[in-house]
Amino acid sequence: MKRVLIALGGNALLRTDEEQTYSNQYQNISNAARHIARLVSKNKSLKLIITHGNGPQVGDEFLRNLFASNKVKSLPFHIINAETQAFIGSMLETALLYHLAQLGIERDISVVMTHAIVSLKDAAFSRPTKPIGPLYTKRQLKQELKRERFSYVPFGSQYRRVIASPAPIGVVEHDQIQRLFDSGTIVIAGGGGGIPVYKSKGIKYAPPSVIDKDSTSRLIANSIFVEQMAILTDIDYVYRDLNDKSTYISRASTAELERMMPYFGEGTMKPKVKACIDFITHGGTAANIGRLELIDEVIRGRSGTAITK
Repeated sequence: MKRVLIALGGNALLRTDEEQTYSNQYQNISNAARHIARLVSKNKSLKLIITHGNGPQVGDEFLRNLFASNKVKSLPFHIINAETQAFIGSMLETALLYHLAQLGIERDISVVMTHAIVSLKDAAFSRPTKPIGPLYTKRQLKQELKRERFSYVPFGSQYRRVIASPAPIGVVEHDQIQRLFDSGTIVIAGGGGGIPVYKSKGIKYAPPSVIDKDSTSRLIANSIFVEQMAILTDIDYVYRDLNDKSTYISRASTAELERMMPYFGEGTMKPKVKACIDFITHGGTAANIGRLELIDEVIRGRSGTAITK
């Protein structure tokens, strides 16, 4: 019985050329669910866990809080993270239940609200790098800093808030995820990389931060003994040069990809490739990066980039 983790990239939720509406998001999620349901129908004994991003949704919720702050108090960032993790999980579950039913398949599905454990000693907290929220002019930035102190970086002639992106070192709900997964339940977890928390005589919310979804996906995959991890996105392959389609990589070892790391985009392909390398290094059998619509072929290693030891 195969054990697989599917990590859905942001394109599964909202494409860059689309308006960020509920209907557009649900339509994209429904399309993703239809492809996943087809995979399940062809592999009845498949044990499956699904993770997903939440970047655009967190950004939207953050803006809503900012714009409404003169009417209602803004929510802390970790609660915005939790809100988006929950509503994306709900859409994924309902869409997948629908498409499985169309194929005559009944499977239990469970969304697990996920908290990712980080270390407060992580250097990311002293060097925030993850952009979030709107662009500010110099004057607007000065006004915002009067209301709240935060880190920021220049974006051309404007400025943007940045928060930390620490590495996940554990998942609070690991045991629940493991039990559900082992029982054959399709698990949706690790949304947006998880809500950042730290251990201190229990569990406490971490300072404002966001965790890379692919890093948490890798951590979950290894910890529940998944055999294969597939990162599904909107491109057919990993490319050494995204602007030159002839540089596609159909198959590579972890050592070969390590040497190619400088070629990959810092906030785009590099985290995906690193997650796959780490998955194989920590005991995984196969890792794949490819197009969502070709999920069957990607899982079989007939499409996309296949990564081996």
